[in-house]
Amino acid sequence: MCERCGNVESAGRGGSAVVRYRVLGTLEAESGGALLDVGHARRRYVLAALLAEPNRPVPLEQLVTRVWGAHPPHRAAATVRSYVSRLRAAGCVIERTAHGYLLRVDLDALDLHRFREKVSLARAAAGDVTAAALFDDALALWRGEPFAGLDSPWLTEIRAGLEAERHAARLDRNDVSLRLGRHAALLAKLPRVAADHPFDERLAGQLILAYYRSGRQADALAHFERVRRRLAGSLGADPGPALRELHRRILAGDPELDAPPARAGARTGSLIELAAIRAVATLLIVAREGDFEAAAWRVRSTADALEKEIGELEAEIGGALVVSGEGGVRLTELGERLRTGARAGVAELAAIFTETRTAERRIGGRLRVGYVASLGGDLVTRVTTEFERRHPACRVTLTPTRIGRRWNETDLLAEGDLDLVLHWSPGGDTRSFAQPNLRTGPALLTVPRGLLLRDDHPLAARETVSLEDLADHRLLDPGKALHPVARDLWAPPVTPSGRPIPRTEEDVPRLIGRTRIGAEDMLSLVARGIGLHISVVSLLERYPFPGLKVIPVADIPPMLAVPVWRASEENEAIRAYVSVAAELTAG
Repeated sequence: MCERCGNVESAGRGGSAVVRYRVLGTLEAESGGALLDVGHARRRYVLAALLAEPNRPVPLEQLVTRVWGAHPPHRAAATVRSYVSRLRAAGCVIERTAHGYLLRVDLDALDLHRFREKVSLARAAAGDVTAAALFDDALALWRGEPFAGLDSPWLTEIRAGLEAERHAARLDRNDVSLRLGRHAALLAKLPRVAADHPFDERLAGQLILAYYRSGRQADALAHFERVRRRLAGSLGADPGPALRELHRRILAGDPELDAPPARAGARTGSLIELAAIRAVATLLIVAREGDFEAAAWRVRSTADALEKEIGELEAEIGGALVVSGEGGVRLTELGERLRTGARAGVAELAAIFTETRTAERRIGGRLRVGYVASLGGDLVTRVTTEFERRHPACRVTLTPTRIGRRWNETDLLAEGDLDLVLHWSPGGDTRSFAQPNLRTGPALLTVPRGLLLRDDHPLAARETVSLEDLADHRLLDPGKALHPVARDLWAPPVTPSGRPIPRTEEDVPRLIGRTRIGAEDMLSLVARGIGLHISVVSLLERYPFPGLKVIPVADIPPMLAVPVWRASEENEAIRAYVSVAAELTAG
């Protein structure tokens, strides 16, 4: 309902629960514990443009520029008004003032505000233990790159500024950690971060000091020499005074560089047993994934939070458990010893938990259903509504997910966090899910395949294309670690006549810097001219993207949407949900 107050018109659910906004990762809005449906990518651009200046009016002309850049489409202003109306209907409180649209936000419910507030408190803290805890809490709010999946010139600039703020907070946190004697924990991540910021001399100095304090003087001096050569070769410059002074003091064996006694923080003595179990479980997941970001996705956390957890475990044990390098994260010898000893206990605990959970999960309790986000939420919402009407004792939780890099049982069902997932199946059948302990239901949707390309591409004028046409163009490689059947069915390696279809040298996970892929990632890569992508013909209906189009591919089987679950955990609730889904989509 709209309320008029002078020259201000407001709309939205102003009297209901506070809307919480998250921008440090994918853009999300939540109210009352449920995610708001803020629509497709272009509508999210409008929300992002308003969130950049919360509680301040943004002129309509500025919104148009932020969303479309210098060349907006015809009737862009009317489109923005329509998007604002839909965002209001979803629950966002947006006011129209004489100076533009204003998004009403409780700043404590905005993750970016909380991040900045905690960083300010950390920098002003009287003690290093308090500062370290505040920095860790601030950095744990980050779930990925800010406004992930949205790409425009204006957002690119905003994103770069926010990433700079995160990097500065990390550097400050590193200094605090070094003062607390946590150099061993820092070595788990600093080499990887330093590789991403090769000209950052402050970061280089922190890594060099961590090497030195860990008894690795040769590595410390070698890293200084790499930095010196890189600066000379790329910039024609020498290292700055601070880095040169650190180098001199290492060569001189300055005792003041020695590590202070380690202080683990407010917790004294041993970690409590439950915290120790959690930390060891985290270590096992990081070791298996070989990457903090991938492990963080598994446990619905952040890389910074996992690094902090393992760092505390390392401080308790008294030695480094993981190290980072170009090949990712690997266990040290001490870490391998801990993993070997922990595996049996973790496996036994998991088996007991699974047995208990399966016994209790009938048509009652809770059923955890996931769905690939590019399928959209309309199908799964319709099925869930009908299922809960028929089985009111069973509560369904819905979780949008992305396509993982391995396409196996663990990837598909989110490390046991999901009982059932509605997933795309390429190839017109379910061959890609023919794996031990996986079971699939009937096809709920059948969608023709289409080629996603820029509208200035040579093939863009065609009504349809064939696989033979693609032999002269390059497809995005969906993932070198992807299950081979799924990979080849999604993006065929050869044409029907046997001609190879080129793929990008780097696969999509490496191009986007993440192990899980969303539709927005493919749209962005295609728009940047990196490669073409075989998707579904309806992609742009759900994710409008100016400058791109989809052309039907005539000779490739359709994409199916199918339910997938673990055969070992099949139960009455899963069977009933699949039955309802099949019934509602029949015919």
